[in-house]
Amino acid sequence: MTPAVTPAVTPAGGPLVLLPGTGCDSGQFHHQAAALADAFEVHPLQLPGHRGEPPAGDGGLAAVAEAVAERIARLAPGGGASVVGHSAGGVVALLAAVRHPGLVARLVLVDSNVPVTEDAVRHKAERAAAVQGPQWRRVLEESMRAAWGPRLPVLRERVVAGVVATDEAAVRPLWADVLALDPRPPLAALRVPALHVRSSRDVDGAALAALNPLLGSADLRPLAAGHWPQLTEPAAVTAVLREFLAGG
Repeated sequence: MTPAVTPAVTPAGGPLVLLPGTGCDSGQFHHQAAALADAFEVHPLQLPGHRGEPPAGDGGLAAVAEAVAERIARLAPGGGASVVGHSAGGVVALLAAVRHPGLVARLVLVDSNVPVTEDAVRHKAERAAAVQGPQWRRVLEESMRAAWGPRLPVLRERVVAGVVATDEAAVRPLWADVLALDPRPPLAALRVPALHVRSSRDVDGAALAALNPLLGSADLRPLAAGHWPQLTEPAAVTAVLREFLAGG
């Protein structure tokens, strides 16, 4: 497990949990972990089955969300943690927050695949079939490389290689479940302030707010940052997180 970032003075903001996406590493939040350590007790976590962490059940979304909820509860025994999840990590955090009321106080979904319009939900579900085929790893690699975009190609290849090299048991069931999930019911059921940071995914901010007034949106698409904005535009992501987590 990646250790917490411990500041010299105990911060007032409480625990802040950072969750990477499928096949990703918590170190991808290193810019934000360092920048926010003055205000929060920062805990970058690996997903179950990733980077030496024990697996969770069948590796699917429900099992992973429960395992992550247990870990958050140990970090914040009284509840009220702030949680930031990138991509599938955001979907995991969403389910943990909905299924364990009081555990999460504020939630940020960094370019998570949580569409709310009918066409976008259907398009996401149609992609789930590709995960079941024999060429699923090639599909994953191509999808991740395309989602990153053209910027910082050396870093892009390093990140994509890490995703593709992650154990199938940790990646494939979680990826398939995230694609198959209709995110509208858990989003509608959320009872804490949440922010979707849109960078590349087809998630309509106005539709989010119409579904649940606690759901806000920050649009980083003008920066052309791709699916990993915490790496390609770290200062912009940090600024958004700092404002929202402070109650902005």
